[in-house]
Amino acid sequence: MRKKTIPVHAKKHSAGKKPAPVKPKSRQTDSRKSHAPLGLSSQNKIIKLINSSLNIDEVLNLSMKLMEKTLNATASSILLYDAETNELKFYLATGSKKDILKVIRMPADKGVAGRSFLTGRTLLIPDASKSPFFYKQVDDTTKFVTKNLIATPIPIKGKRIGVLEVLNKANGTFTKQDMQKLKNMANEISVAIDNARLYDEVKSAYIVSMLNMAQAEKFRDIDTGLHIERCGEYALHLAPDLGIPQKDFDNLRVSMMMHDIGKVAIPDAILLKPGRLNDEEMTVMKTHTTKGGQILGQAPLLQLAVDIATCHHEKWDGTGYPNRLKDESIPLPARMLAIIDVFDALLSKRPYKDPFPPEKVKEILLEGKGTHFDPQVLDLFLQRYAEMCVIHSSMS
Repeated sequence: MRKKTIPVHAKKHSAGKKPAPVKPKSRQTDSRKSHAPLGLSSQNKIIKLINSSLNIDEVLNLSMKLMEKTLNATASSILLYDAETNELKFYLATGSKKDILKVIRMPADKGVAGRSFLTGRTLLIPDASKSPFFYKQVDDTTKFVTKNLIATPIPIKGKRIGVLEVLNKANGTFTKQDMQKLKNMANEISVAIDNARLYDEVKSAYIVSMLNMAQAEKFRDIDTGLHIERCGEYALHLAPDLGIPQKDFDNLRVSMMMHDIGKVAIPDAILLKPGRLNDEEMTVMKTHTTKGGQILGQAPLLQLAVDIATCHHEKWDGTGYPNRLKDESIPLPARMLAIIDVFDALLSKRPYKDPFPPEKVKEILLEGKGTHFDPQVLDLFLQRYAEMCVIHSSMS
């Protein structure tokens, strides 16, 4: 599993207690009156976002847009501290230079952001060109012109993890009231980041334990172990054709690999039988779907894995098991795996059969179109058939 600074997968949750919204201290000048109510409104919107989602990128992007609207800023950014390199790196940014900023790192003791991070203070810079803290190298690289800005640290449990910035007020310059609003928003954003990190730690630990259990099948049956690894790889190659976003690829791959985890509860005499199963044995073997769902279902955060484990033997025409689901009532990833699973099993050697040649496998898949398999998903799979055969060959 790749370690991420901030997770991108999400589930609903209950957030912890938040600080009470801070009311504006004073009435703004006429040119800024329209923004006074937005401070409280935006903060409440951020709190609602945090309460409704752990998709951290979504929360932060929407929060930054609300910040810009509230403070009448033209750009904003979130920099996170990298303790290994003692640098601040741009995690998210808005404005025309956001893509360039993503690859920029700056020493943690440089710039307004660095000063804010080291001191823990919210800094208002009315004229960047006259500030002794301004780090011009970033503007030189991005060709962005910073006129004025506010920077405030992002705190988590008494520690600072980064800095939140807004830049270039559209009319005039930022005020002390803007400073307070940004500080309040940084506190709320820190709650989202902290909750997401805790969620990611729990999820990662659970996934690792489940994958270890699934991979343990290698010690019982090497074919099964290689099979689950290939299934994850097939899914990654097919996912873009099915409109699955890239941010969900890791979750999809891991969930695919755990589809047969219920087989840990199947006796070796049945699982490793060198021949076809009788009716009684097949009944026991079929329980690996429900047993897999029960194992994975102990953690709601693995709902995708539960859906796949439970439903990958359902059939498009409703004759599958365990629940005789039909057509689109079967979750899309399970419909995908139904094809992948049969393809890989037919192309592989098993205790009871030799591998089928690729053309015969394709013929069998086509025979199941509209009965066993979702017709559209099968068409997309067959468009990548040669690619899938290469994956099988290289991972066998």
